[in-house]
Amino acid sequence: MNNIYFKGSEAAGSVAKISQPQPKKYEKPAEQTLQTDTVNFRGHAGDSAAESAGKTIAGLAILAAAIVGGFGYAHKAGWIGKLKNENFKNFLTKMSEPCYNACHKTKEFAMKYYGKVKNFFTKKS
Repeated sequence: MNNIYFKGSEAAGSVAKISQPQPKKYEKPAEQTLQTDTVNFRGHAGDSAAESAGKTIAGLAILAAAIVGGFGYAHKAGWIGKLKNENFKNFLTKMSEPCYNACHKTKEFAMKYYGKVKNFFTKKS
């Protein structure tokens, strides 16, 4: 009962036999040297501001394209015409019609130049 040991998973005052060697009465802890002389409190040391700004701008562009495409598809499918509240329906119609026109013109442009790009990159034998 005289041995109180705080190392490992044993509780203080355990009566079980301790298999690890007992520490000396006073041991000076080993000195630990730091690897570098700089301190970095950021979580990701390799990130730069340019990469973060580029990712943010790309994410916002993708989100805007998804919103415009969603409003355009809602206008094309006629979902907005099924709403009962006239004020809300008129507001969404004013928002979705330009989105539909932009999507339609983008689709026409892509279909028009798809053949030209495809022919440019395919081998003619």
